[in-house]
Amino acid sequence: MCDHCEGSSRRAFLGAVGVAGIAALSGCLAHPPTGVVEHLPGPILDEVPHGPIPSAINEKTIVVPPTPPQNQWIPTDTALGQILPRSAWTTASPDSRHMMPMNGVKLITIHHSGDGKPFLGESIHDIARHLEMVRQFHRQRGFNDIGYHFAVDRVGRVWQLRWLKYEGQHVRPGRSGQRWNEHNVGIVVLGDFNLQTLPDVQQKKVIAFARYVREKYALPATSVKLHGELVDTDCPGKRLHTALAAARKEKLV
Repeated sequence: MCDHCEGSSRRAFLGAVGVAGIAALSGCLAHPPTGVVEHLPGPILDEVPHGPIPSAINEKTIVVPPTPPQNQWIPTDTALGQILPRSAWTTASPDSRHMMPMNGVKLITIHHSGDGKPFLGESIHDIARHLEMVRQFHRQRGFNDIGYHFAVDRVGRVWQLRWLKYEGQHVRPGRSGQRWNEHNVGIVVLGDFNLQTLPDVQQKKVIAFARYVREKYALPATSVKLHGELVDTDCPGKRLHTALAAARKEKLV
């Protein structure tokens, strides 16, 4: 996420990786550096990663798999509704040796991808390509998989990202050192909602999906959080903040 919205720990981290690293970690920057091929979301590290954090991300090392077979584009009926399976966007497995088990759900946190520029992709191929690049970017940063559990795209499709049996890596520790990723489902809404409008179908889907997840786990409405309610950040963007505030007032979420 962005330097100005993540506070001093984010600034210290960017200082440590250097100028080349800043170019690579450009997700949510207001003015991304020139010459960057892709602007990718980058949640803050929750634990010390296994292996060194790269000082720069080499865009040439990011390999996007071919478009998946047509039958993998069809949403699958799951306990959480119709969701596009992980196989629709990647063939890679996570580094499960270093992943923490979820062991129950107590929170749901909503993010935006916050790339520092609008993300307007709508086709299956565009979304799949973007998600696979995000996964590879996160892996190069030392994450053991893509940081979020689910994504909601502009046309209202829900995508499975990280498997729900594992904790995510989508919220950095709080000021008191609290680990917010414990028992916390991470939902990323694709787009930068400080810069672009929120399509009605996308807005309705993320609200409905968040409510569906919390009801499946018998959680109160207060368990659905915006990223900025847990740590110092403007994520998930002002337009998504407004939409969620209205949904809460109408008891939709």
